[in-house]
Amino acid sequence: MKYEPEVWRKAYREAGFVVIPDLLDLGTLSALRDGMERITQDVESLPAHLREKIFFERDHLKNNPQWYAGKLTPEECGGRVRQIADLALFGPAFAELICYPPLLDVLEALFESPEFSFTLLVGRPKAAHVGNGVNNGNFHRDTPHQNYTSANVVQAILCLDGMTAENGPTAFIPGSHKVSDEEAGKMCWGNVAAESLSLERKIVACCPAGSGVFFTSKILHAAGHNRSDRPRRTINAEWAGPGVLPTSPARLAYQGLKPRSRDPRRGEWETTGGTHTGEARTTSFPVPHMISSPAHPS
Repeated sequence: MKYEPEVWRKAYREAGFVVIPDLLDLGTLSALRDGMERITQDVESLPAHLREKIFFERDHLKNNPQWYAGKLTPEECGGRVRQIADLALFGPAFAELICYPPLLDVLEALFESPEFSFTLLVGRPKAAHVGNGVNNGNFHRDTPHQNYTSANVVQAILCLDGMTAENGPTAFIPGSHKVSDEEAGKMCWGNVAAESLSLERKIVACCPAGSGVFFTSKILHAAGHNRSDRPRRTINAEWAGPGVLPTSPARLAYQGLKPRSRDPRRGEWETTGGTHTGEARTTSFPVPHMISSPAHPS
């Protein structure tokens, strides 16, 4: 990855999102692909506390029949996985992403501070032919469905496969994030009819495998369906900015970790990720293998 913090910040401020090629090195990319393949190909072999974190495409269709009538059935989806919640609990390759230095470099640049905190990590396999988007592919802001004291929140999509026009890419309306937190949080932005938007400004974030797509939760964006012959596997992460606190009592695995924090009050129990300079920072962060945690609702 080419280290360009000023370029990243400018794109993020002006457009509301930034695409960064080669965020994941080849070894990391391969390990994450293999790990997700093991999960999705043999869900039944998982321990019970991990199986409950798996949400299937067939259940998504049952919950939202109005979007798929005459187009796709739950039976056609079979055992295809839609989401893997609390992904960091499924193995070291995923847990180590929380302290992955290139990812943290980007976040520190976008937040303009090392005091950002981790919220969640989920897997989105988006299977070939039957992988479905969010809200039937409609545009939306994430802010209305989040529970924070501020909308200073960054979403990160880590692409394990290339994102193409055919496999359900994420699209953005650049500049649409330039609204107040109060406006962004209105429920009317949770699902927006296409005819009410200026879609001529839309940009589709097509990018190769290994790329990272970072965006503010306030931006209007959409994730389409995958009807191609190949999966569009991603890992989605959410990070809260400095001083941003959750307002919900629910907690996810490792939520609240600050892997770059320089606040001495946080103590030695928390890992600090290395930087682009190669500086090593060693602490006692426990990388789990099949650790139990409360299920994340899908």
